[in-house]
Amino acid sequence: MRRQLAIFSIAMPLSIYALAQEHQEHASLGAHEHGVASLNLAIEGNQVSIDLDSPAVNLLGFEHAASQPEDIAKVAAVQAQLHHAEQLFQFPADAGCTLTSADLDSPLFAEHEHEEPAHEDEHETAEHEHEEHNHQHADIEAQFIFNCAQPAALSSLQLPLFSVFPGLQRLNLQAITPNGQLGAELTPDHPVVSFN
Repeated sequence: MRRQLAIFSIAMPLSIYALAQEHQEHASLGAHEHGVASLNLAIEGNQVSIDLDSPAVNLLGFEHAASQPEDIAKVAAVQAQLHHAEQLFQFPADAGCTLTSADLDSPLFAEHEHEEPAHEDEHETAEHEHEEHNHQHADIEAQFIFNCAQPAALSSLQLPLFSVFPGLQRLNLQAITPNGQLGAELTPDHPVVSFN
């Protein structure tokens, strides 16, 4: 009996860990959905924190490593747009919000030069890039901090983000505000959320 209890006490935590890992893997598989992104927002005092997590295809139009000049230019343009987040996320003018930081993270933003392997010919290289394109899923994560002179005027958020990035069709918002927590599904047709 003791031996069975000892085995059970060891097996039980391992089973729970395995189930948790399986759940996490399924959740992360479902998290990468083209056209859909998540937005977490928190208002604390005069500070608004926004976390955006999106498949790269929603913002860039592709998810493969940029090797062609037009793709490299597109990556640079998207980075510049995200660094000007005050044009993507708009609070009421009375709130006096200014962007104080933008932190971007994506494997596609890594600065590196693309070099073709010396042993591959052009056909093999094109096939390799096509395979990478079909099998790679890259996300873009961005964190923005806004400081607002009049936080009491933070009654809503409008998202020109949809106009700037037409590949984005749905944004799942989770927000923590002084009025409580709220969730919303925002779309190009409904790009405004009220915090009241």
